Amino acid sequence: MELEIPDMTCGGCANAITRAVTGLDPAAKLEVDVPVKIVTVTSTLSSAHIIEAIEAAGFHPSLKR
Repeated sequence: MELEIPDMTCGGCANAITRAVTGLDPAAKLEVDVPVKIVTVTSTLSSAHIIEAIEAAGFHPSLKR
């Protein structure tokens, strides 16, 4: 799934998002593109669970359409 995260502004943000997702699913794979504010997540978890984890880390993700 591709997520737009408009408030991801730096590498620290990317690390926090990565920790939030892998804390929920240690097998998740993430590709983070900070300049375009997109995170691609490969996980067996639902998008709702992934979004909830990222929101708990203080960010505002939405599914990229």
